[in-house]
Amino acid sequence: MKLDKNQIHIIETVLEKLGVVYVDYKYEILDHIATEVEEKMIIHTITFEEAFPEVLKKWQSKFKKSSSVLFGYFWEMPEILLNKCIKIYRKKLLLVFTGAMVLTSGFLLFSSFLRNHLANFFSIATILYSVAFLLSAIGYVKIRLSKRKTSYGFLYKQQFMASVLVTFQQLYFMNSGFERNNFSPFFSYFMIFILSLYFLLSVYSFIFYKAHFQELKRMKYS
Repeated sequence: MKLDKNQIHIIETVLEKLGVVYVDYKYEILDHIATEVEEKMIIHTITFEEAFPEVLKKWQSKFKKSSSVLFGYFWEMPEILLNKCIKIYRKKLLLVFTGAMVLTSGFLLFSSFLRNHLANFFSIATILYSVAFLLSAIGYVKIRLSKRKTSYGFLYKQQFMASVLVTFQQLYFMNSGFERNNFSPFFSYFMIFILSLYFLLSVYSFIFYKAHFQELKRMKYS
């Protein structure tokens, strides 16, 4: 028994009230629930009004609001969405951490040369980071103006907000703090790693940005 448009709309409205607002997962979850409702209506010869609450009860635990240290404990979402976002973000973090370690290792290999050209190195790094931050800010505004939400848009916004907290500290360090303070070599290389990490995070954000609008385009024509 196929559900009609009104019944599908009821399921969609309930999902949105439960916090399932990211379209890249909302319609996937909606499709699963609708299929289960249809099967229950056929097998038990019951109405939609009887079948839907039973199926929803089965899914209820997956809609429990949860948070993660990755995105901040103040941000809560249904557990089923949170787990999917964490899975995506962990893969990205692994790549970014690896890239930052490679860049830091390169700095260590050429430390004697870079130490003699430290001012030029940090001037270039400042420009690159500033450009990356500016592009990230433009992307943030465009995603905020999107009429629909996606998990990729959420990940992009969370990462951008985190980068704002450290941007000015990094720029200070690169332009004055490094030269005026007698940092230990370990601390200096640690800061190089942090700078590399956040720069790569900014660059990698483009993937989330692109995926966000691809999902919106796909939903428009599906």
